[in-house]
Amino acid sequence: MQPIIEFAPVGPVNRRAVISAVAALLAALALALDLIPVPLTFLVCYPTSVLLAIIALVTGIAALIQIRITGEAGRGLAWIGLGVGGVTILAAACALAVGIALWPHVRSLVEQFWARVWP
Repeated sequence: MQPIIEFAPVGPVNRRAVISAVAALLAALALALDLIPVPLTFLVCYPTSVLLAIIALVTGIAALIQIRITGEAGRGLAWIGLGVGGVTILAAACALAVGIALWPHVRSLVEQFWARVWP
């Protein structure tokens, strides 16, 4: 006879924690899509990833505070949102710094591209 495994009942999951985790994962996805070599994707994906990462950080902090007060479940989701959101912001800042540093070298390539697109 196999032993019966019982799980402890889980209370309601904090909505802000879920929003934080989802926003963080979407921010990381948007930043990854920014690296696709398709012209002008950075104009949409980069600001979207930064905005979603900020939303993940703010809702993650709010979720941790609310979870501490109410005792709801979702602390792990809030920490995932904080971690992935923070790493996404750091990666976006590094990508921006590299882009600014390499702009003089890339400028001629961009000008050649635009000359072909709009002659």
